[in-house]
Amino acid sequence: MTDWEEVKRLAADFQKVQLSSTTQKLSERNCIEIISMLIDRKMLDLIFTSDGKEYLTPSQLSSDIKGELYDHGGRINLVELAKIIGVDLAHINAQLNDVLKNNKDIQSVLGHLIDSSYITRIAGEINEKLLQQGQINIGDLTIQYDLPADFLQSQVVEKHLGKIIYGKQDKNDPKVFFTESFIARTKAKIKGALGGLTRPTPVSYILNQINISEKLFYSLFDQTSAYGTLTGRMAGSQYIPNVYARSQNEWVNHFYKQNHYLEFDALSRLGITDQKSYIKKQLSNQDYHVLNSCIVSKSIIERVEADIDECISSKTFIELQNNIPSVFNEKDEEMILDLVLTGQKKTQTLRLLNYVFSKAFLDKLMKDCESLIQDKCKVVVESGKYQQYQISLLTVSNKSHKVEEVEEKVDKREERRKKAAGGKSGGGTQGRETKTKSTKKSARVVQRNSESDDGIVPEKKILEIVTFDDIKNVLQIPLEEEGLDDAISDEIVQYLLPKLNEDAIQIAAKIFATTVADRTASRRQTHNDIQNKLNAQIIDVRLFDKGLKLLPTDLQSQLIKYLLKTICTDVVTEIMNYISTEQNINTTTDNFNIDQRLKFVNDLPAEYKNPLILVIKTLSGQSIDEFLTTIEDALAACSMILKKVDKKKDRTVVLNHKHQLLEQLEKVDDLPLVLHLAVVIIFTSATQTMLHCSGRHISGVIAFLKQYLMEEQILELTSYHDFVTLMLSGGSEAESAKEKLKEKVPTIKKLANEYKKPVNEKS
Repeated sequence: MTDWEEVKRLAADFQKVQLSSTTQKLSERNCIEIISMLIDRKMLDLIFTSDGKEYLTPSQLSSDIKGELYDHGGRINLVELAKIIGVDLAHINAQLNDVLKNNKDIQSVLGHLIDSSYITRIAGEINEKLLQQGQINIGDLTIQYDLPADFLQSQVVEKHLGKIIYGKQDKNDPKVFFTESFIARTKAKIKGALGGLTRPTPVSYILNQINISEKLFYSLFDQTSAYGTLTGRMAGSQYIPNVYARSQNEWVNHFYKQNHYLEFDALSRLGITDQKSYIKKQLSNQDYHVLNSCIVSKSIIERVEADIDECISSKTFIELQNNIPSVFNEKDEEMILDLVLTGQKKTQTLRLLNYVFSKAFLDKLMKDCESLIQDKCKVVVESGKYQQYQISLLTVSNKSHKVEEVEEKVDKREERRKKAAGGKSGGGTQGRETKTKSTKKSARVVQRNSESDDGIVPEKKILEIVTFDDIKNVLQIPLEEEGLDDAISDEIVQYLLPKLNEDAIQIAAKIFATTVADRTASRRQTHNDIQNKLNAQIIDVRLFDKGLKLLPTDLQSQLIKYLLKTICTDVVTEIMNYISTEQNINTTTDNFNIDQRLKFVNDLPAEYKNPLILVIKTLSGQSIDEFLTTIEDALAACSMILKKVDKKKDRTVVLNHKHQLLEQLEKVDDLPLVLHLAVVIIFTSATQTMLHCSGRHISGVIAFLKQYLMEEQILELTSYHDFVTLMLSGGSEAESAKEKLKEKVPTIKKLANEYKKPVNEKS
């Protein structure tokens, strides 16, 4: 009872407060704080407006949403709705689920609220559009109403089809709807267009003319196909009228019957895409062969076969284009020949371009070239090209043998290693031998690969003894007489060229064998001739060396170099040429410099190489004695003997040399050479030795000869020398000096011819 009384007392207090006048007011800020506190404690559920000055309850927000949706005709954007109500979009989205849950006729579609009244309204609009256009497409409606295609198709069109929207759905394209009257009109268009065509026409052209879609055309074509057929149902297909197909068949049958062949291109021009299937169906009772670009009847094959039999028996040739239609391409000709040339016929004939030749005809042409081959083989053997070719073959053969030996050794080593590793390691894989084997094996494989890469064996080249032009020149007249043009003539020559060269190599081998036998007989005589020539040159060198040693030291060193550069170098060149011939090296060393000589000698066998290197080194030295010492070993390497010194013969050599100089002096007209010969003759007469010098050394020799000459003789020689120098300088006085020299020539020649050593001088 006490509690109840307390409650009554409190109720009386509240009533008293309510009835009493307000003595205090809460400020707006206090009200906001109180409400915020109640919201935080979840004692109140309110929604702030965007400006924060008003509050909404969730139920009021739901009511406002439905009201605005109704006011906007059943469709409103959520963003626009939030602005109208004055709350944040997040509150709209939060309350949206309750609205949709409690109102089944409202839907949310891509940020829009849509109710059933809007759907019913646009269904009516779509029906009106369908009646006007005859067909509608969901894609067009999507653009018009800015709604998803699936939503429009399922929730609008299909849901109201037959109720509000009166039409039919296309079975081939579910997104297309049309009316019965539209289909009837379209069929009439198609029938009218197809019925008026008499030739193949692209489907795209027909569609442009009657202004219907490709899919609709193909779906309705089967119901209107009494006038023709389609080549396909894809882009680029054509419509073939039945009247055209009949004319096609008649043309094909007539052409094949008349020409015995039928081109695939011709069928393509008629609009037939699958030519082989069409021919198989159209000419099912004909006997034909399918080629690359056409079909051909059996009669043409038999005709070509008969012509080839005639070609073989008559040992001639045939031109294929005269026996088969000109429209056949090269592949067609090959296929015909594959059908005809079987067994023995294939070995007896050869095809070149558009011709078929019998092998007998080509053999006859090869016989016409026999004299040419014989002459060419002689030239090749005599020039040394054949010998060089044989040496290159030996080099290639040796390299190939070395590579095979290395590979064989590597294979055997790997095989032994595998056996040893297998025996030591047993069944496990932890053995030390197994690891060692793996490491070494990889190294061997690398080594073998590197050896095979480095030791690439070059291909054997065939020596070309006769050339293309040689054969063509020989066969030009016979081929022209046969009526063959340049193009086929070149092909014939190209075919015969390797065969003729193979025959030429065999003939060259026989000529070489005969030549070697002849050379062996004459080699001894040649050896003796060269030996005598070299001995004569070496005697000259020795006597020239004896003479130049009488001269002053400075002049003597110059003449030694000159002698080594000229006659001594000629001796070495003669020896190298002899060795080149002996070793069958087709090289002439006459114009070699010091580096080329050393390279040539380094490639020779050691028996020639060692002594020749010593001789070549003396050519750039300062001693004739060193040259004479080393040249004897070089001659010995060539099986030649250097004759011993014979003073009696030396005097005869000096005397003969002087007479040769006097004869040369009598015949010479060259003004500087007159002085050169006269000075050398006087030197030989005064010293009883020989002298080998150049024009630049003459002034020094004249200075040396002053001790053997009288004053007037010295004056004549010196004066002549000065005029020679003046003439060779090419100055303004050169011409006058030349005239003076011509006047003095008889005097100089007389001085040389009549010179005698003074009695008071010692020889």
